[in-house]
Amino acid sequence: MFSFKWLRVIVAAIFFAAISALFLDFTKTVPRILHWIAHFQITPAILICDFGTFFQTGTKILVFWIILTLLFGRVYCSVMCPFGILQDIFSRPAKLLRGKRFRFKFRSEMKKIRYGLLAVYVFGLVFLPVVVSVLDPYSHFGRVMTWIFRPVYLAGNNILAWIVPDSLYYVSNSINIPAFLLALFILLFSGILAFFFGRRYCNTVCPVGTTLGLISRFSYYKIRLKSGCVSCGLCEKSCKGECIDSKNKTVDSSRCVVCFNCLSTCKRNSLVYSTPLPLFFATPKEPELLSPQPSLAEPLPKHHTEVAPVSSQVRNHRRYFLQWSVFSFFLPSVGGSVAASSPPPDPSLPTGISRVSYKKTTPILPPGAAEQKLFRKKCTACHLCVSKCPAKILTPSTLELGLAGFLQPIVRFEHGFCNYDCTICTEVCPSRALTKIDSIEEKHLLQIGRVIFVKENCVVEMQDSSCGACAEHCPTGAVHMIPYGDPSKSLTLPEVDPDLCVGCGACEHVCPVRPFRAIYIDGLEKHGKAKPAFDPNEKQQEIKLDDFGF
Repeated sequence: MFSFKWLRVIVAAIFFAAISALFLDFTKTVPRILHWIAHFQITPAILICDFGTFFQTGTKILVFWIILTLLFGRVYCSVMCPFGILQDIFSRPAKLLRGKRFRFKFRSEMKKIRYGLLAVYVFGLVFLPVVVSVLDPYSHFGRVMTWIFRPVYLAGNNILAWIVPDSLYYVSNSINIPAFLLALFILLFSGILAFFFGRRYCNTVCPVGTTLGLISRFSYYKIRLKSGCVSCGLCEKSCKGECIDSKNKTVDSSRCVVCFNCLSTCKRNSLVYSTPLPLFFATPKEPELLSPQPSLAEPLPKHHTEVAPVSSQVRNHRRYFLQWSVFSFFLPSVGGSVAASSPPPDPSLPTGISRVSYKKTTPILPPGAAEQKLFRKKCTACHLCVSKCPAKILTPSTLELGLAGFLQPIVRFEHGFCNYDCTICTEVCPSRALTKIDSIEEKHLLQIGRVIFVKENCVVEMQDSSCGACAEHCPTGAVHMIPYGDPSKSLTLPEVDPDLCVGCGACEHVCPVRPFRAIYIDGLEKHGKAKPAFDPNEKQQEIKLDDFGF
């Protein structure tokens, strides 16, 4: 028998698994075509929308969701929004743990909170982007996956890599404390609401849900109550949107997330998902009653107040599906290469203690950010670029970009450097805060920072010994070695040409001096274009960082 509920569950599970894989994957096995799911989220679409041009991507996405909502209700909330589906996952244990005692009930709309937060969200879109990142459901999901579930996933991989080192490999794992704390708070807050009240977060706090709720009031297909309803309350108790008032026989369409739970619980077929007039699906006919309809004043028969037990076959099938889905996410990657993650520096290598301290004047923005003002306006801090960066150089900012840029990604070179040919972060960004780089040649000339050399900190100067690791790993020739000191010692000292530097950070990453490197990259307010260091037709080799190059 066709079931709207199971169709919704299957489609939602597919989308949820796909977008979760985007954040969890560290082996580059997830097809990049799946990134369209992130690009189809509503807040990123708003940020890239050009209302004057219909054929612009953001405008087409918004028009698509508006039309779909006008036709079928809040389909986005039920099958596409990953944070909304996460609420369903949290509400499921409540039903299993509390059994028949777990029941939803109709509650009036919290208008002041709901529309007040929507007004704050709109204000943030125009004036204060950090407000958007704090309220956007997709960005919440991205941070929860990146800073809570992904570390657990990597830890599981590393444990199994220790057990079976021949098949698996170790992956470095680090946590950004501010991002982790915010993600943990959102996860606990939304999870508690979902556990006790179903989709309360989506219907009260989430501004995207509120916006779609305003549209869904006029949707053509709705959950509708027929005249055969006896107000038994079964549909109300199963409604996680808390929008069915069985006593007054009304449905608040602005809060209905079209989960179809109510349809499967009604024993009299008094609930339908239909149109005022037949369009695509005909409204089922009223069933003929074999016995007189009970009066509302009389006590209802027992079978009207109890939900029929689910068959063991359906229950086992559902349990198998969920177990398989969860298990598949936490399987480690098999057959990977150790080169996929940069090994930690060898402590036995010679090093130096810096003499001169300094402070970088400008944070380094990821490739494609263009300039700080535009980047802060468009980035929602979903951290998809952070999780996908193979070099692990993208990290959430605290106050480096100001309060408006809180948790937006910046570049640090403690764990790696920007690969000369890599453009992954610009490809996955759904809000186009990072503009896609069209070619490798364009990336080779994109200047995200400029090199600065501090002679007093260099081991050649301090220890009168050879090094040259920075020049050895520079892909553009911005760092080269020149003769230094006593000719009999054959020493060479780095010399830099900032105009040739693309800011990849290879020199800073390999420099052995601590805590302040002898050579480092300072950011730019606006990305520039470096001078080509080589013949454009000459093929440049990819840098492979095996050691410090001494």
